[in-house]
Amino acid sequence: MGRSFPGEMQLLIPAQEEYALAAALAVNGLGVKAGLDLDLLGDLRTVTTECIDCLANQPRVPEEIRLTASLREGMLSLRFEALSRGEALSNPPSDPVLTRSVLETLMPVVSLEEDQGGIHTLCCAMRCFAND
Repeated sequence: MGRSFPGEMQLLIPAQEEYALAAALAVNGLGVKAGLDLDLLGDLRTVTTECIDCLANQPRVPEEIRLTASLREGMLSLRFEALSRGEALSNPPSDPVLTRSVLETLMPVVSLEEDQGGIHTLCCAMRCFAND
């Protein structure tokens, strides 16, 4: 699965909404290490749930989602990638503008990658005050 670095973790989960809690707990652990307060930890949980929900509800549904979370140089970064995307279904794609708007209310840096099968990667980042 690629090389991980100090201050980075990777988690591979089935692309099902019930696994969002496991991912949120892992991300919150990194948030605690980053010194985030309870409100920001709640925001991390919401971001994680929102990203997994978005990726799991695309026209080309993934089998798995890889979460890469890192804490480097005062930045907490999250990357959610849809893996093993299946055949295109008739699911209406999530509105990328709405998804971005929701995420930007919680984290200041947001990017989405999409193709004809919908959104396949979401990245979010925020500045924090922890030492790496």
